[in-house]
Amino acid sequence: MRFYRRFTLEELRTATDNFRLKIGEDGFYSVYKGFIKDSFKDTVAIKWFKDDYCLSKEMAVLSNRHHLNIVSLIGYCLDGSESNKFIIYEYMPRGSLHDQLHRRNDSQPLLSWKKRLEICIGAARGLEFLHTGNPLIIHRDIKTRNILLDQNWFAKISNFEISKLVPTSLSEWDSHVITRVAGTVGYIDPEYLLTGHLTEKSDVYSFGVVLFEVLSARKPREIDIEEGQGRSLVQWCRECVEEGRLDEIIDSRLKDEIAPECLKAYADMAYKCTNERRNERPTIDAVVKRLQLTLLLQECIEADVPFSPSWLRSIVPPTKRTEPLVEIEIQDSELSESDYDFEELLRD
Repeated sequence: MRFYRRFTLEELRTATDNFRLKIGEDGFYSVYKGFIKDSFKDTVAIKWFKDDYCLSKEMAVLSNRHHLNIVSLIGYCLDGSESNKFIIYEYMPRGSLHDQLHRRNDSQPLLSWKKRLEICIGAARGLEFLHTGNPLIIHRDIKTRNILLDQNWFAKISNFEISKLVPTSLSEWDSHVITRVAGTVGYIDPEYLLTGHLTEKSDVYSFGVVLFEVLSARKPREIDIEEGQGRSLVQWCRECVEEGRLDEIIDSRLKDEIAPECLKAYADMAYKCTNERRNERPTIDAVVKRLQLTLLLQECIEADVPFSPSWLRSIVPPTKRTEPLVEIEIQDSELSESDYDFEELLRD
C-alpha cells in the first residue's frame, strides 16, 4: 500500500513562488510547477482544483492505480478554505504530446517516426491497464493533451477528472454505462455522442484519433484539410485510407522516414479504431500488440532484416460503409471552451 504526503498550503506557496509558476490551465483546474525541498528533490506538478468532484475523481484513480504509463501521484493538500484543494504529482518536463506535435519552436528537435510509435505504444499500454483492472476505468478524454512525456520521452496518461469507474461485476453483464456525454470535441466516440452509451471502446475511438493526429501532425478539428473544407481530421484520414492515398496523411516533416509497409499497418489500425460502430473496433490490448509489431516491422526494414508477417499481407484498402450513423447536431449551449486551447469540451 502506498502512502501519500499531506502538504500544507504554505509549503505549496513556497514551492511555486506564491503560485507564480503556472504551466497549464483548464476550466476545472490550474497547474503549477513546484520545487519541493527535503525528501522530494525532483520538480513536481501541482494541480489546483476548482471543483470538489474533479479532485475526488482524480484522487480515486491515481491513488488506486499505479503503472509506468500512468502519471504518479505524490501527495495532496486540503488545507485552509474550501478553494484550497490540490494534488501533487510527478512533473513531466517534455510537456504533452500535443505540445510536441504542434509546437512552433523549430529550434527543438522534431519527434521522429519511431519516437512517435514508442509514445503511442506507451499510451496504449497505460490505457490497457485502465481497462483491465477492477474497477475498470474508462478515461473518457483521451487526447494528445492528456498524454504527457517525461525527460526520456516516456508516455504517461493524465487528467482523470471525468473518468468513469465501472465495477467488473457490472461490465460482465452489461455492455455499457449510460451517462451524460463528456469529453473533447473531435475525439469523442460518435456512437457515445449519439446514444450516451459509454464503453471501453469509446476510449479506443479517441485513441484512434490520436493515432491519426500523430501521423499527420494535424489537429482533429482543422477545417482546411486539403480541398475538403469542413471535414474533420478523422473523416479526411479515413477517406485517404479507403482510397489508398496514405502518403497524403503523413506529416511532411517525416518525409522518407516511414517504411511503406509500416505506414500501411499503422494506418489500418487507426482506421479500425475510428470505426463509427464500437463493436467493430479492436480492443486496446489488440491495439498494443499491433503497434508493437508495427515498430518491429519498421526496425526490421531499416536493418534490412526479412520480416513479412501474414497479417500485413492480409491488409487491403477498406470499403467505405454506405450506411453511416445518423447525423447529429451539437447545440452551442451544450459546449464550453477550454481556457487555454480553445477546444470545445463536453463535461458531466
